[in-house]
Order: sequence, then C-alpha cells, then structure tokens
Amino acid sequence: MSYTRPDHYTKKAKAQGYAARSVFKLAELEERTHAVPLRGKAIDLGCFPGSWSRWLIERGLQVVGVDLKAPELAGGQWIVGSVLEVDPAVLVEKSGGKVDILVSDMAPSTTGSRFTDHCRQIELARRALYYCGACLEPGGSFVVKVFDGEDAPTYQKEVEVLFKKVRRIKPDATRDRSVEFFLVATGFRGAP
Repeated sequence: MSYTRPDHYTKKAKAQGYAARSVFKLAELEERTHAVPLRGKAIDLGCFPGSWSRWLIERGLQVVGVDLKAPELAGGQWIVGSVLEVDPAVLVEKSGGKVDILVSDMAPSTTGSRFTDHCRQIELARRALYYCGACLEPGGSFVVKVFDGEDAPTYQKEVEVLFKKVRRIKPDATRDRSVEFFLVATGFRGAP
C-alpha cells in the first residue's frame, strides 16, 4: 500500500513536529482505553521514525526502542537491529528491569499480496507478544498493530490468554483502505 498524498493527520503530525501520523493512533488508543501509564518504563518495537516513542517520552515514560534504524530523537535508548533477533534480556537490561507497557506499531515492507503481507505482519505481532512474556511487569499493558486476515482471530485469542482485558480498535487516524487494526491489552497475567 502506497500513500503519497498527505491527509489531515499527516499534515497535523508535521505541524506538531511528529515524524509520522501514527502518533494520533496511539493517542486515540490511550484516550479510549487508558492503557498507557503517565510514568514508568516502556518498550517500543518498530520505533522508527519515533512518533510513538516521542509521545511516550512526553508522557513521562522511560523508553527503549528497537528498529532497523534509530529515530533521531532525544530522551530514549535505541537498539538498532531486527526484533526477530534482539534478545529480550537486552531490552530488560537497557530498561533497568521489566516495563509497564510494551507497544508495537511494526509492519513488514509490503509486497502487494494481502495474504503474504498478513502472514509476515502476524509473525511480527507474535514476536511482540513473545517479548511481553520476558519484558512486561504483571499488570502491564500491550498495544500491538495487526493486519486483518485469517490468522488475526487466532492471534487475538493468544493475546487474550495472557491479559485480563483485550480490545480490538481501528483508530480514526487509520486510513480507510488499510487492513490494520490494533489490540490494546491490559492486566498482563505474567509469563506463561
């Protein structure tokens, strides 16, 4: 999916100094669920270009982010690498212990094949859930992007096993033709 024309949210993000429009998705998810703490520690998976990390830092959270590129953003710690390879213990160490929230806006480079893109994105979402087991404090929150498709209901059930409450939300800032939605999970039960 290629989006070339800036829309209202893209222009608003640029006007407010954010690198990407996705910040408004996270802000809406927080407004609707109150899943993001006002302070504490966070891990941001797929943190580049940094809009989610910046928003979390502005809320008073200590952020450690992982992506193939580091955002040009002060106030956080960045690990450059693939989330499929970074050891969760490294994230816990950099965070100074387990975290209060783990967020993931990860998506693969899309191919144009809806099925292929869905499968690759679900792999990233599952990796994010794996990190929850190693990095998240009991009672913590999880926000994850998911591409809708045949494996999405099964993935949601996997999240529901580990959290007390899970909501499926498509924020207003999501483009109409996008297949993405977000799961916002609260009350982490602890590692299985």
